[in-house]
Amino acid sequence: MKSASPRGINLARVSEVRRSHQKWLSWTLPLLVCAALSGCQKSLLQNVSETPVVTAFKEVETFKPEIPAELEGLNVYLSQDLWVKNHHWSPYDEWITLRDLKTTELSAPHNHRWLFGVKQDSSPLQQVAQAVETPDKSAKAEQDADDTTAEKSAGAEKPTAPNNKSAAESWSFNALHDFFHREEDSEPTHKSQKIAALQQLAAHDTLAGWNATILWATLAPRTAADTIPTLEKLVCEADKRSDSESKSDKKQKASVSPGIRLAALNGLSLVLAHADALPIETKQRLTQLLSHPDISFKLRGELYRSLSRFMPPAQITSMNQSMDITDSNALPPKELRRAALEGCIMHGLWFYAEPDQFSHRSAASQQPRPYQSSAWPENIMQVRWDPDAIIRWNFGYWAAVVRHPDAEAILTAQLKDADMLVQNKAIRNLGLLGSDSALRILKQQSTRPQETVRVAAATGLSSWGPVYLAGLGDDSSSAVRLAVAEGLGQSPTADAALQLKSLINDRSTEVQLTVIESIRHWPDELAIPLLLEGIKEGVFKTRRASVLQLTERTGVGGIISIEASREERTAAIQSLVQSGQLPGGFWTQLMQQGIHQESRVNQGRVAELQAYFQQLINQSPDAPGWQHAFQELTQLTPEEVNQLEKMILETSVAIPDEVYSDLLPKLDTNYAALQQLNSSHVTDRRQAAQQLFMSSQKSSLNPVIVKRLRTMMSREQDRLVWRIVMESISRDSYEEAAQLALLAINHNWPDIRVLGCEYFGAHGIPQYAPWVLPLLNDSNHSVQLAAIRALGQCHNPIAINGVQSDEQNPSRPASLRNLLTHSNQRVRFETVVALSHLGDFQGMQELVRLSNDTRSAVRRDAVREMGESGQTRFVEPLIQMAWTERNSSTLEEILSSLGRLVPPSDQPAELKTVSSPSEQAKIWMNWWQTQHSGSSSRLSTGR
Repeated sequence: MKSASPRGINLARVSEVRRSHQKWLSWTLPLLVCAALSGCQKSLLQNVSETPVVTAFKEVETFKPEIPAELEGLNVYLSQDLWVKNHHWSPYDEWITLRDLKTTELSAPHNHRWLFGVKQDSSPLQQVAQAVETPDKSAKAEQDADDTTAEKSAGAEKPTAPNNKSAAESWSFNALHDFFHREEDSEPTHKSQKIAALQQLAAHDTLAGWNATILWATLAPRTAADTIPTLEKLVCEADKRSDSESKSDKKQKASVSPGIRLAALNGLSLVLAHADALPIETKQRLTQLLSHPDISFKLRGELYRSLSRFMPPAQITSMNQSMDITDSNALPPKELRRAALEGCIMHGLWFYAEPDQFSHRSAASQQPRPYQSSAWPENIMQVRWDPDAIIRWNFGYWAAVVRHPDAEAILTAQLKDADMLVQNKAIRNLGLLGSDSALRILKQQSTRPQETVRVAAATGLSSWGPVYLAGLGDDSSSAVRLAVAEGLGQSPTADAALQLKSLINDRSTEVQLTVIESIRHWPDELAIPLLLEGIKEGVFKTRRASVLQLTERTGVGGIISIEASREERTAAIQSLVQSGQLPGGFWTQLMQQGIHQESRVNQGRVAELQAYFQQLINQSPDAPGWQHAFQELTQLTPEEVNQLEKMILETSVAIPDEVYSDLLPKLDTNYAALQQLNSSHVTDRRQAAQQLFMSSQKSSLNPVIVKRLRTMMSREQDRLVWRIVMESISRDSYEEAAQLALLAINHNWPDIRVLGCEYFGAHGIPQYAPWVLPLLNDSNHSVQLAAIRALGQCHNPIAINGVQSDEQNPSRPASLRNLLTHSNQRVRFETVVALSHLGDFQGMQELVRLSNDTRSAVRRDAVREMGESGQTRFVEPLIQMAWTERNSSTLEEILSSLGRLVPPSDQPAELKTVSSPSEQAKIWMNWWQTQHSGSSSRLSTGR
């Protein structure tokens, strides 16, 4: 008997499938029609849990190219289901990242909605690293589990040689991020090669191939048109099974989890949004998914966001129902309401917004696309009364982005919202409108007493340009000044640079660091002068950040010592500028303008003031010329007072008392308060100190005042006056303030010596460490502890072993090392902490020992100090402790310390989705084992 041909068998099976489909439709179609006629529209919004299913991709015998040896490690890593939602994603960050992306460029992974991160296993002993270290074994295990003999599992190919380096290659989210997006790989050829690597892996119909396809579509959507068929199958056919597969057939392909499906949908929509021509069939298949009543909230919400990238929200099925809040007793799920509004925001950004709307406006700004009501859901205006505060402020943001005709009225009404978050967001969003009335409202809000309101106003004014931020640069709140620094960073102009220069020596270290970070993407001719100013005027951390960025830009920053004195740093900078190694044209302009505004005073007037000043210091008060000079100087303008203060500061001749007692008090109320410190009544002195403190909260005290303060405080014995004065200079790091702190650490009262130590510890300036060293032998334990803490922050290793001198016992110099055996337990502990801060091995080893103490309070203190030390060598022992720690408060402290020691960009992505401390401990253990599964690690060498 002749056997049936394969073609005949296939035709028979196709006929059987068609009959099965017709039978299914005959039962289900009437039910669906009845449901539609009954008006059950919101039944489409029911929540159905989505579980991993098996794809129905038809297996076709095709030629499968071998994976290149250099991509084997990446292939193994991509052979895992590691897709997680990015909780820091925002529509704006995605839009600004992809808007001007070129075909040869890769976008930054951290700005996308879905990330390929580190897998969370049920036990840290189940190492992801096993698949990386021994790919041949993982392949065998995967093949045994799937019973697959026809082809190898994704990423399971054996290396061609036993000593292949790729077998030991370690991959993680951070490694993946670095591979596809390194700052130094700016050449198009490098990035094209990375796209080609994804293309090679995407050719394989395996889990690794799917992940490579999704990554390709996500990171380089303009080049990924070929990924549409695969992504469409992952999205649209994930909930189908092949009718040709029997239940007993174990030859199944890798499962499509909800994470893979949602990431594929996100990547597919990005490709469609950048495609020259939109495939109609693909669009229809995606929109038809929303008609299925059994899809989950997550998939429906992701469809809202994805489809909005390339089609008007009004055309997206069921989005209108998801925003319907007319019936307060039957509200759509909040998750769907938020997703629908985010979809509207995404469509508004891609089709209505312009970059100038969010940064400094110019005359050449493009005219915005006019608002079209037909593009949006019919009931979108109801959202302004949604009970969810996040939805309300997002609605105001949408109205501002698309320039709704009533946007200003909407945002003005939100200024009276019951939720403070909505109010502050409305203030920020007013900055996107560009109208004169919105600008007037922002100016009014910038003068309100609430700090959060002024911060929001500064952010809103940032889009108007540097001139509108000038008044907020001197705000008493460091949070406001920080917002100003961030806003100025959006406008790489000379005006913005001059304002940022005044913030580089801000009394808040965080503000200084924000200035340096905000100019990271500025052109060199504007950024380099500010970096040089940061090296010259900034605190230690600011100088370090400035040198690092300067080295990245020019390669010459390393020759400037950040621990040198200000005069030495200034000389080194001038030498670089004069030698031509650094651009100096704009540097000269910056040096002539800025804080003191020398250019406002005519140079002839400066010479005249100099002559009057010389008469005051060289002649006696009885001389006729002295009286005339005194009278002329009492008429100075504020700018001319700055010139006079500069002369006083630079002269080496003793200044007559009449200048401080009679002249300067008439010109500045701070000098009047300074004079009041001479009173014999302690109440007057305390009032004067309080006035100086209030002035210091607005702007730093002039060095002339602080220099005079040192003379007057040398005879002050009131503790409260001392405390107020030290608080007034606590944020200033110039030489005169340090000299006043030096006077404090030599005072006869112990609590005043403590104040001086706290000043030096707060600033951590290395050259001041020798001043504090003698206090290690202070008879007062409070002073001793304060000195130990200060030296731990001084960044000067001289504190470890001290300095031998004739005045000390050669066998016992003042040093941290000698205090390790101190009789006082608290002194020993603080010494160990200080040594750990300085990177001393013995101190760090002792701190690890204390972290294993039987007393939970001791362990908790040790763990906290590990996190504060900044030493990444503590990461491994902390992770090991987290795995075994049973005390809940200690475990939380361990996790907090790990969060401080490991940069946010390097931390496991799953931490954002897990709140349980024990689960977070497992994630950290998995992360560490994955990081160290290869021959090297990014954190293994410490600082």
